[in-house]
Amino acid sequence: MTRKRNLIITSILGIAVILGFVALRGIKVPPEGTEGAIGAANRYQAEQISAKDVKLEDAEIQAFLQSDTFHKLATNPEFRSVVKEQSFREVAGMQVYQTIMENRDQAQSLASKQFVQYLVQPSTVAMVTSEAFVKVASECNMSELLQTPGFFELVATTLQNKPTTTEFREAVLQSKGLSQTFVEYASKNADVVLAAFQPALVEARDMLVSLNGAAELLAHPGIGTLLESKAFADVVTLDAHEQLMKTPEIMGLAFNSEVFSRMVQAERWPALEQGFTALEQQ
Repeated sequence: MTRKRNLIITSILGIAVILGFVALRGIKVPPEGTEGAIGAANRYQAEQISAKDVKLEDAEIQAFLQSDTFHKLATNPEFRSVVKEQSFREVAGMQVYQTIMENRDQAQSLASKQFVQYLVQPSTVAMVTSEAFVKVASECNMSELLQTPGFFELVATTLQNKPTTTEFREAVLQSKGLSQTFVEYASKNADVVLAAFQPALVEARDMLVSLNGAAELLAHPGIGTLLESKAFADVVTLDAHEQLMKTPEIMGLAFNSEVFSRMVQAERWPALEQGFTALEQQ
C-alpha cells in the first residue's frame, strides 16, 4: 500500500514539474481548430536562442575571419555598413529574416524602395498580422494567389461591393483565373477570406505581380513577426541595405555560413569589427 501511495505521489510531482516548466516558458496551447492557421507562423515567433546558449570557440571565429568567405563579406562596403547598425544586429537573429536573406529572389525584392515602403507602412503590418490573413496564408498557396491577376480582381470587387457571405461565395464561383483549390477553400471559409481581404492587398497588386520574389516574401509564414519589428523597418530603409540587396548573394553568403550565423546568435559583433579592422590594415 505504501509503495502504491509513493508511486502516486511521484507521478503527481512529475506532472507538477512539467506544468511548471510550461508556465515558465510561456507555452500556450492553441484553441481547438486554430492549430493549422497559426502553426506555421508560430515557428517564427519562437524564443530567440540566447547568446549564452551558443557554443562558439575563439579558434572557429579566427578561422572564419581568415577565410575567403569573410574576405568577400568584409570587402563589401554596404555589408560592413549594415552590420554595424544596431537595427541589423537586432533583426539578424530572427529566423524569418535569415531565411529571406538566404533566398535570392526574396532578398532582392527588398532592393525596391517602393516595396520596402509598402512593407513597413502600418496598413500592411496590420493586414499580415491579422488572424484572418494568417489563417488564409497558412491554409492556401498564398504565394500563388499574390501572383494571380484574377485574385486581385476578386479582392477589389469585394472591397467595393461589400457582399454578404452568400454573395461572396457566388462571386468566387464566377471568378476567372483562380485555382480550383482556392475556389473550394473560399467557398467553405467565406467569412475568414472576407476578413482577410484588405485595401493593402489591392495597393500591392502591381508590385507583387511584377517584382520577382515580392509575392513569396509577403506570403512567408513569419512575415507578420518580421514586419512588427521596428528594427526591421529601420534596417530595410537604410540606403546601404537597399544597395546591398541589389547583390543579395553577399547576405546569402553570410547567413549560409554556419560560423557567421552562430556569431550573430552569440552576439559576437566586436569580433566581426576587429576582423574588418584587421583586413583594412593589411
